[in-house]
Amino acid sequence: MSTEHLPARPTVRPLLPAEFDDELRARLAALDSASDTHAQKQRPDNTTRAYQADWKVWVRFCTQLQIPPTAATRGTLRAFVDYLWNREQAAYSTVDRRLAGVVVTLRRPPYNVLVDPDVTRAARELLKDYRKKAEAAEEPARGRGKAPAMRLKDLRHIVSLCDNDIFGVRDRAMLLLGFSIAARRAELAGLRLRNIRDDDNGLLVHVAVSKTDPRTVPVPYGKHPETCPVRSWKAWQEAAQIVDPDRHAFRRIHHTGKVQPQGLSPQRAGDLITAAGLRAGYEDLFTGHSVRSGLATEARRAGKDRKAIAAITGHADGSKVLDGYMQIVDQWDEQDNALMGLGL
Repeated sequence: MSTEHLPARPTVRPLLPAEFDDELRARLAALDSASDTHAQKQRPDNTTRAYQADWKVWVRFCTQLQIPPTAATRGTLRAFVDYLWNREQAAYSTVDRRLAGVVVTLRRPPYNVLVDPDVTRAARELLKDYRKKAEAAEEPARGRGKAPAMRLKDLRHIVSLCDNDIFGVRDRAMLLLGFSIAARRAELAGLRLRNIRDDDNGLLVHVAVSKTDPRTVPVPYGKHPETCPVRSWKAWQEAAQIVDPDRHAFRRIHHTGKVQPQGLSPQRAGDLITAAGLRAGYEDLFTGHSVRSGLATEARRAGKDRKAIAAITGHADGSKVLDGYMQIVDQWDEQDNALMGLGL
């Protein structure tokens, strides 16, 4: 797609009724600004960082075209899709998210630009056409693909090889609790002590930092002490002397073994899970999403009700995304092969 002679389309800005006087307009503008600030504070840090990265790519693209970043027209957004797909060779999900990040950033101060929904829709339709064309040509799928599910046997093996020093105690607790609440890496990193409450049957873990709605997961005691998420959490809490309810549940540790007051970043939480898998000899790189996918996969194989699984993962009932987490792990297993046991 050529980026020359792009059709000009004015950006849509919100309009106020003509009868509003200057004093009322000023009060409404102040309310808009305050609400934007409040909403931004509620947004998870990883989402904010992603939007910032999306905006940098957009600004670089606009600089090449010699247009201002506020010129989000039908032509420029389509050209942006073309740039990302054909020049950057970005994955479909990456392009889609960058579009969303640009539109959200434009909507906020200092730009205050409301992009016409038809403009965004036209850009996404072009992206869908590119994907269909790639699929028809049988091109290889882009992106890293799904994170491998960390199955129970993998989890047991990995935690059994965690050392008994402070590093191992933390990693064991993070892996077992992360699996039990089907945590994203940002959710693990975002846990505070106040989010983890004792209960006679185990723990009540309130996942407040989430891409979706907050959820509270009841985590029962495990049958096996070495893989019990409740016991492993209590061991870490005692060893790290975590007592401040407003401090992070999982912390950085100095190389000397001293537990730091700072919490883990989402990236670091994911890196620790990856490193634990590598130490255990796994060639597949487990990621922060592996424990999340592992819980969904094992719960499905155990015959758990779909609603019960969704209550832990935080997905809406009937979510297609949840289906993606429930991976086929053994093509010759009766539970994973629909032909097995049919009587052929």
